[in-house]
Amino acid sequence: MNDQDTILHKRPNYCPNCNSVVETDIVFTYTLNVSYTDELQNQGQEIILCKCLNCERPILIEEEFINIEEHSWVNSSTQLYPNADNVALKNAPEIVIKPYAEAYKCYRAQAYEACVIMCRKGIEAICKDKGESKGNLATKLLGLRSKQILDDTLYNWANELRLIGNDGAHSHDLIVTQQDAKDSIDFFDALITYLYHLVNQYNQLTSRRQANKQGV
Repeated sequence: MNDQDTILHKRPNYCPNCNSVVETDIVFTYTLNVSYTDELQNQGQEIILCKCLNCERPILIEEEFINIEEHSWVNSSTQLYPNADNVALKNAPEIVIKPYAEAYKCYRAQAYEACVIMCRKGIEAICKDKGESKGNLATKLLGLRSKQILDDTLYNWANELRLIGNDGAHSHDLIVTQQDAKDSIDFFDALITYLYHLVNQYNQLTSRRQANKQGV
């Protein structure tokens, strides 16, 4: 069986790799949790595996649908893979969440200069949340490193975001590319994950182990 034999039909989808709405092939669907109100009405979920016709990477989508007689529509659609949601955001403060969400919106809109500027703003927000509010951003980041809130690697990542954001805001010669914007979001994402998820998870682990030792 060749690839063409497995194609069910085509539909437009957002491809994170191409960062655009592209034509995709639907290569597999799976329906589950179907319930019938009567013989003319039902609802359920459908898992849809697509292939981007531009970069040929997979996209996995979950949709909730309703069928009434000959009419049907989708109530909600969630992209399961690639998953762009950062679970650490639920623990981050609003001043960090907002620039992260705006940066991602700018990236989706292919406004790459605006994206890196919002990532830089997010680093400013992290500094404020962690108690560094005096001086310029470079000074604030040095303050976080001196407090050991950022180790050398994370400091370098944050400082690079500062520099890319500066290029986006002030340089008329340097072009901010899609890859620059994608790397900026990835590093911003990593900083949020470390500071607002992994640190909390580690503290919970050590507290739990200490409580278990005391209970022995």
